[in-house]
Amino acid sequence: MQYRYLKNLKEQKAYKFTDPLQVQKKKPKFANKAKYREWCADNDTDHVFYSMVEGDNPNLRVQGDNPPNFVFGVVADYDAPVDWDLAMKIIKTQCKDHLPTWMSKTQSGYIRLVWEHEKTPTSKERYTPYMNIMCNELSLERIFAGFDRSSLKANQYFELGEDWVRIGDPLDNSLIQKAILKAAMSKPPQSSETSIPMEVVGKEVMKKFPNRWLGEFTEGERGPLFWIDDGIEREGCAITKDGMLCFSDRAGKDFVPWKEILGSKFVKDFETAKLGDILDNYWFNGTKFFKLLHGTAVTIPKELLILELRNLGFTVDKKKKPISEVEAAVISICNENRIDEIAPIIWSKERVVQTNSNRILNSQNIHPIEPADNGDKKNWKFINKWLGNFFVDEDIPTIYYFNAWMKRFYESVLYRVPMQGQGFIVVGPTGRGKTLLARRVIGALVGGYSDASEYVSGQTAFNKELARVPCWCVDDTKSAASYQEQRKATENFKMIVANPDISYMAKYCDDISIPWSGRIVLTLNMDANSLSVIPSLDSSNRDKIMAVRIREDALSKFPPNDELEAIILEELPFYAKYLLDWNPPKEIIGKSRYGVKSFIDKEIASAAYDNSSRSSVVEVVEFLARGAREYVKPEDGIWTGLLGDLIAAVESFNGGRTYGCSNKSEFVRRGLLIIEEACKTNKHIRPVKSLGRGGGKLWQIDISEKYDINKIIDNE
Repeated sequence: MQYRYLKNLKEQKAYKFTDPLQVQKKKPKFANKAKYREWCADNDTDHVFYSMVEGDNPNLRVQGDNPPNFVFGVVADYDAPVDWDLAMKIIKTQCKDHLPTWMSKTQSGYIRLVWEHEKTPTSKERYTPYMNIMCNELSLERIFAGFDRSSLKANQYFELGEDWVRIGDPLDNSLIQKAILKAAMSKPPQSSETSIPMEVVGKEVMKKFPNRWLGEFTEGERGPLFWIDDGIEREGCAITKDGMLCFSDRAGKDFVPWKEILGSKFVKDFETAKLGDILDNYWFNGTKFFKLLHGTAVTIPKELLILELRNLGFTVDKKKKPISEVEAAVISICNENRIDEIAPIIWSKERVVQTNSNRILNSQNIHPIEPADNGDKKNWKFINKWLGNFFVDEDIPTIYYFNAWMKRFYESVLYRVPMQGQGFIVVGPTGRGKTLLARRVIGALVGGYSDASEYVSGQTAFNKELARVPCWCVDDTKSAASYQEQRKATENFKMIVANPDISYMAKYCDDISIPWSGRIVLTLNMDANSLSVIPSLDSSNRDKIMAVRIREDALSKFPPNDELEAIILEELPFYAKYLLDWNPPKEIIGKSRYGVKSFIDKEIASAAYDNSSRSSVVEVVEFLARGAREYVKPEDGIWTGLLGDLIAAVESFNGGRTYGCSNKSEFVRRGLLIIEEACKTNKHIRPVKSLGRGGGKLWQIDISEKYDINKIIDNE
């Protein structure tokens, strides 16, 4: 039997094995369940997470864009303690008709059972009914307590576990075929044909394929693949009203309609539009019908819907049935395609996404750049030359940080795996391609961008168009000039980076929360007004920011815009392939939750500090230092006190009057936090330190003359 497995739960590639005993691997000990889950999802983990389901592409994991194609068995997890001394006895009693092939122990110490069976064709539509039937046939819910139904999902992968014990043989094929047939009957195959009388179909089969079908030609009867195999009587299919349900992979698919077997001419008078096509295009939210048009859902009156159904071949003639084909189609849309909301879920290729108890019709229409076959730098000469001399370097080439950040972002969108990352800030002179990088490289790679300048600065309410793209761009034409705007920009920046969900106003619905793990990119000039947009670089923000600076001698002469964009567009697939194949240096990865360590250029950090709206607190601190040296004269050169003491001291030194912003206690407190963080990396900033354990903060300020602003300037 075949098993498919992943090396870790972030892995996209699927591997194959046939015997669980030959892939046994040790795993580390874990302090808690969270550490275990972290290990399972670590890209560096090399273990076995197996499945009995194979997708359309057998070499990739089963997920939305790679639905199930073959089933090789059934896996049942039981999330309850088991008396292992009695486990085998219970299994042989409860499963006497269909013994599991294997039993094993899970990470939690619970039991897992595996029933292997022959390779069985399936489909996305028929997989769930099939598994539900197998669940009943095998009595999975009665064997042990705590049966986990999620173990039957097609996209479920199981950690290898331990203590594998073989119990029985693979399941008998007759049981499997019986389950497949029941699944087909519970969810009939979608066909482009109306129900053709079985006796008419049978006569045509005998005429076109004489002596290939033995016995009665009636619904439910099983026999050979008569339209493929000449003289082979091996059982491989069953008759349904609309075609042949196939058990054998020799058929190439699990269902073949009469049109393919008997020809278009035979079914011409019975043919109608495919219900599957209808259900792909029409939806119902309880009050209104919708039609997908160019990737967007638009309302369609019921009267127009009926006309379109009639145009597609559905009749209004009831033909002695309770309802007509048109009415049946409308009921199918109402029942099968019932939705709660309409929104773009760009991290899913599924047409309908279940999130927050809502069935959301996914209107996403992004197309990230498809990678080329070869990522050799000779295939992306311009991008390589441009970016190779673009960033100011420090200890490690800054291009490494950018490529690592870009790689994670691109993989996240390409594979539709939500992975958060830092906000990216690019600072430098004009005419060097900041906007070009943000929009035509970053935005293009991931399938689209939108200008979020006004939203981030709080100048406008949320624009629903932002949710349709993975990349939000902000440039310095929309600066947060006021303190209120800067504070709003900081809050929004942190929220965008840290929050995996955003608010979205659907066209016909109220605000809803949807998953969004995109990136925000700020492009700024190196001037005070532009730098005021940068969020405060305190400890709560630094890990959420990637801030790079452009070289003064960076490329400034570019081809005309249309030629330039054409060059970049041609090279991007090769650059994309390079990113996928490239392994970032370990020293820039670390243990960051964003996949790469945060990097903030030192000059940007200093400039942002100098131009921060709270930098005015520096003046208060300077005034305090000079007054403390004159009036307090602490022996150790350190002024110590609470925030209230600081404000009172400043007023005392100023003749009982407020100095600067000293009367705004919260403003001063936040400013002190910024100074405290900034002085850790900038030796010119007067040292400020806070002490506290939840009951308030005691501030210590170095009042030495060497940190006076005039002294620093003179020394420089």
